[in-house]
Order: sequence, then structure tokens, then C-alpha cells
Amino acid sequence: MMQGEAARGAEEGQGGIAFVTVTFRDELELLRLQARSLAAFLPEALVAEILVIVNDRDEAGVGAAVEAMRPDYGPHAGKLRVVGATDLFRWDAGPGGAASLLRRMQALHPRLAFRSPGLAWRGHGGWKIQQACKLLAFRAVRAEWVVLLDSKIHFLTPVDRSEFFAADGKPRIICKDRADANQAWLDSSFRRMGLDRSAAGVRVVNGIMPFVVRTQLLREVSETVEADVGPLQVFFAVHRKDETEVMLINAYCCARHGGLEAEFDTARPLPPVIMRNTPPAVVEESIRRVEAGESTLALHRAAVARLSEDQRARLAALWQRTGLVRTEAELGQLFSVRDSEAAA
Repeated sequence: MMQGEAARGAEEGQGGIAFVTVTFRDELELLRLQARSLAAFLPEALVAEILVIVNDRDEAGVGAAVEAMRPDYGPHAGKLRVVGATDLFRWDAGPGGAASLLRRMQALHPRLAFRSPGLAWRGHGGWKIQQACKLLAFRAVRAEWVVLLDSKIHFLTPVDRSEFFAADGKPRIICKDRADANQAWLDSSFRRMGLDRSAAGVRVVNGIMPFVVRTQLLREVSETVEADVGPLQVFFAVHRKDETEVMLINAYCCARHGGLEAEFDTARPLPPVIMRNTPPAVVEESIRRVEAGESTLALHRAAVARLSEDQRARLAALWQRTGLVRTEAELGQLFSVRDSEAAA
């Protein structure tokens, strides 16, 4: 892709977007919140398709639970597709040899890699496999553009195309100063693309969703990595160092497209985020921001149990006012979301 093609493509094609979420069993209540938020706040013309990728040991069972949520997607219900992670994975990519065969076996049988049992695909931990799923979503997506989400993301006010694309047509992503980035993630990802960290420029990807990206770029990054190390699910499950999916996209843009800014608008502000280890003052500020009208909230399931009674009451009022939660029983289920090893 030539420099600036991302911007030109967005200007020329104003079609719908694919919204992609990777989920597993412990996130289903948060996924329902997201589904209702998509129904309430995203115009029909903006949504080409909704893809939910199931990253769970029990793909069929969790997939059926997601399918049962179809009515929660409201006007977008007919655009929902539920895909198992297994359907995205290929096994014939990259180099062969004994080491490659061993890694493939370890990916299929995590105990061979001395992994503790996890809840995600084939019993792996969720965060690593989730990254492979996001990159490989291109194999299932039909739209030109993808908005990558996590189950913890939901919308709280109406949004339009300007939420995801800048005035010049470039996709808007959340970035941070390079000095503030996780240096291990940055170094490993840039080395994977044959670069030193100095090639990153001043701003790098943050890693917080939403992440808006051209489907073709996901394909290019995935195929580049797979040609080098083999199947992405094996790489992330077994022998990844510190690479991350979005930092690999960042590094690829620097290696092949002249920099991150050639493909993306990097000025999107950080939305309210409540993660596992978010400081109490930041939690409070995030809730104040959504009460004041911010369009999205990222609420990690591990953070739910750490919310104060006052914070729970304020979020409950917001969800009930916007119609995202309809009964006290649903509130109880949301506030009972459990933490687990399958981080997202």
C-alpha cells in the first residue's frame, strides 16, 4: 500500500465497518452490555457486520451463548456472525522442521509446553491467543475496514463515522509517546520487522481499543509474521517473546509504509479506562467522564469487583438510563463478573 492510501481509501469508500470482538466465557455479561450499546448508539449504515470471535476451550458452548444474544444487537442482529478461533487458524504457514513441529504440538496440547491450564483456545491463556485472533480476523471479515474491540468496551452515547475516522479519512487510533510505551513490547515487535526501536518515531500505539484498521493491513501484517515464524496461533501461544498485535502493526507501518502516521491519525484521546490495576483516582475520573458524556468506556472484568458501592451505583444509573441494563438481575450478573487468568 502506498503512503496515504489509507486516507484515500476512507475518503472514497464510505461503506460500513466490521466491528470485531474477541470474547470468552467470563466476559459474556460484558459482551451483552457491548451488544446493547451497538444497538443503541451505532447507526445501521455504519455497521457492515459484527464479528464475535470465540476464544474459549468450549467454542461450541460459548458460541451458542453468544448466538443467544443476537436479539441484544437490535437493528444489527442480522449482521452478527459468531466465529470460533479455530476457524481463523491455519497450520501450513512458515518454516518447517523439527522445532516447528514441536511448537505446533505444544500449541495443540499446552501441557507439552508446561503451561498451566487456561480457559481460552485449547486451554491456553486468553490474552496471547486473543492477539492472534485480532490479527487473523481478516480471514473472516468481509468489509474493507475493521474496528477491533474488546468485550470490556461499550458505547454510552450516539457515535458516527467521525468517531473512527479523522477529517482527512485516516483511521483514528489511540497512541502514546514512545518513552511511555512498554519497551519490551516495542523492542520485540520492531525487531520482528527488522527494525530498531528508534524507527518508531515519537508516537506509538497504545493498545487500548477501539483500534480502527484496514482489513488488508491485518492481512499484510499476519502474512509477514507467519512467513517468518509460522502459524500466528502457535507463535502467540508458545514462542512469542514480547510482541503484541498492535505493536506489530505499528512496526510494519514503519518498515513498509514510512511510519505510523502514513496510515493512521494518531491523535485520538484515551477514553475512560478502568483496568485491573487502575489507580482509584483514575477510576473516579473515568466515571466522572462518562457521566459527563464521553462516548465509550473500557471496563475490565477484573476491575468490577474493585468498584466501590458508590461507583457501582453511578455506573448502574448510567447503564439503566441508557437502556443497556434493564433489570436488577442483569445488574447483579454484571457486578458478579469474575476475574480469571484469561486476560483481555
